[in-house]
Amino acid sequence: MLKNSVIHEELFVGRDLALDYHDGGFPISIVTFEARNKYIDAVEPSPFEGGYGRGIFAQLGLNEFLVKRSRNHWYQTDEIEQVVDIIKERAKGTTLITYGGSMGGMAAISLATKLGAKTFIALSPLYDIAADGEVKDDRWGDEGHLFDFKHNYIRSGDCKDAQGYVFYCPDTVDVEHAQGIERMTKGTLVPLEYGGHPVSFFLNDTYKLKRLVSEIAHGEFDLDNFYNVVRTNTELTHYPHEKQAAEFSRQGDSAAAIKAMRTAESMNPKIARLPYRLGEMLLAAGEFDEAKLAFQRAIAIDPSLARAHARLSRIHEKHGNLSDAIRAIRQAVKVAPSKADARLRLGELLLKAGRSKEAEASISRSLQIKANQPAAHVRLSYAYADQNRWSDAIDAMQHAVALAPEKPEYRLRLGEWQLKAQDYRTAQVSMQRAIDLAPGNSHYYVRISYAFAGQKDYQQAARAMEQACRISPDKPASHLRLGECLIKAGDLSGAEAAMGEAVRLDPQWLRAQERLAAVQSAIARRHLASASR
Repeated sequence: MLKNSVIHEELFVGRDLALDYHDGGFPISIVTFEARNKYIDAVEPSPFEGGYGRGIFAQLGLNEFLVKRSRNHWYQTDEIEQVVDIIKERAKGTTLITYGGSMGGMAAISLATKLGAKTFIALSPLYDIAADGEVKDDRWGDEGHLFDFKHNYIRSGDCKDAQGYVFYCPDTVDVEHAQGIERMTKGTLVPLEYGGHPVSFFLNDTYKLKRLVSEIAHGEFDLDNFYNVVRTNTELTHYPHEKQAAEFSRQGDSAAAIKAMRTAESMNPKIARLPYRLGEMLLAAGEFDEAKLAFQRAIAIDPSLARAHARLSRIHEKHGNLSDAIRAIRQAVKVAPSKADARLRLGELLLKAGRSKEAEASISRSLQIKANQPAAHVRLSYAYADQNRWSDAIDAMQHAVALAPEKPEYRLRLGEWQLKAQDYRTAQVSMQRAIDLAPGNSHYYVRISYAFAGQKDYQQAARAMEQACRISPDKPASHLRLGECLIKAGDLSGAEAAMGEAVRLDPQWLRAQERLAAVQSAIARRHLASASR
C-alpha cells in the first residue's frame, strides 16, 4: 500500500477526547494514546493537538487510530467508552496493537482487553496514581485526587490476560508501577538502565521507536537482539554521562558532576534538558554567569521550557536586575499559563518592584489555578497591604492561616495587618496564638506589646516586653521598647533601668542615650517637685 493511499478521517470529537484514523487498508491496526502534557490542565480542556503518532505509524503498514486528549484526565472520562466502541467497529478484521507513554502507556494497557488488542506497547506506564493507590507517586500534583479512576482496568483486574511489553527505567518510582503491571497482566517487563521518565527519548536514541513498534506489531521483535543493540548504542550517547553527573551530584562532588554534564551536553546539543540540568548544577555551585548561559542554551533549544525561564529570573534577581527578572518570569507564564508557581513568582517580583496592583492580579490568578497555596495567600495579603486595603489583607491572611494553622509566622502576620486596621483586640488574639505555637520567639512578644499598647494596657505591654528581654537579653532595641512601655505605665525607675541596659548593650546608640537622659530628667524633676512640697 502506498503512503499517499492512506485516508485520514476524524471519527470522534468530544469535550475530553477526540479520535483520528489513518486507514491504509492494512491487516494490522495500532491505537495510540497521547501522553500527559505538563502545560495543560487536568480539569479545564485545551484545544486538541495532532495526536501521538500523527500518521507516522501508518507509514509502517499499520492502520492508525489516534486517541487525543484535551486535558490530563488519565483517560478517566466516560467518553473513552464511546471511543473504544468506535475503534472496535472500525478495526474489525485487523489485528490490534495499543501504544502509549506515561499516561498514554497506562491507557494502552488498561484498555488493551476492552479493545481486544493482541499486544500492548507501553513506555513508562503507570499502574495507578490514585491518591489512595498502592504506588505513592507524587509527580502528578493534585491529579491523583481529582478522578475516581473507575476506568483503570489494570487495577480492577480486567487486564489479567493482556500481553505486551512494559519499557521502563528501574532507577525511578516507575519500577513500582511496572511491578504492579506485571502482577496484574501477562506483560513482559523491559527495564532500561538509562531510560528515565519517559523512556521514549532513550528508546528513540538507542533503537528508534518506529523500528520498535514495527517489529512488535509484525511479530519480528527479539528481546535479546533489542538489548544488544541498545547496549551498543548507549555507549555512543549522552546517557551514561548524564547518569554519572547525577551520581556525582548526589555524592556532593559538584565539580565532577558539572564536568560530566558538560560532556553529556556536548554529545547531544539538541536536548534542552542537558543544558538545563547543567545550569541547575552551576547555580547550586554559585556559578551564576555560567548557569545563565546554560539556561539560555536550554531556552534556545526549547523556548517552551518554563523552568529555564524561571531560573533565569532568579539569576537576574540575584544580580539586582529586577526588570529582567520580571521579563524572564513573564516568559515562563507565557509558555506555561496553567503553572500556578510561575504566576506566584511573577507576583512576588512585581511586589518587590512596588507594582502592587499588578502583583495582586498575578497572585490572584495563581490562586485561581491552585487555591490551596498558603504562601500565595500570604503574598496576596502583602499586595493588598501595599494598597492600604487592610480588610482584604486580613482576609487573605486568614485563608493562609486556615491552610497552615501550624505556622506561627502566619498568625503573627495576620496580627500585624489587624494592628494596621487598628483592631487591637483581635490582633492580640492572633499574636497570642503565634506565641502559643512558638513561645521562645522574643519578636512575637515585642509585636504583641503593640497590640496591648493600642488598647492602652501599658502594664500588659510592659510584661510582654519583659518576656521578650528575658528570651533575648542581648537586644538593645527590646530594652528600649520595654522602657517606653514602662514610661506609659508610670514606672519611671523601671524605664530608667531598661533604657540604661539598652545603652550598656549599645553605647553608640544615640536614640537610647537621648531617651535615657529624658527619663532621668523626668525623675529628677519629680524628685525636686517632691522635695519642694
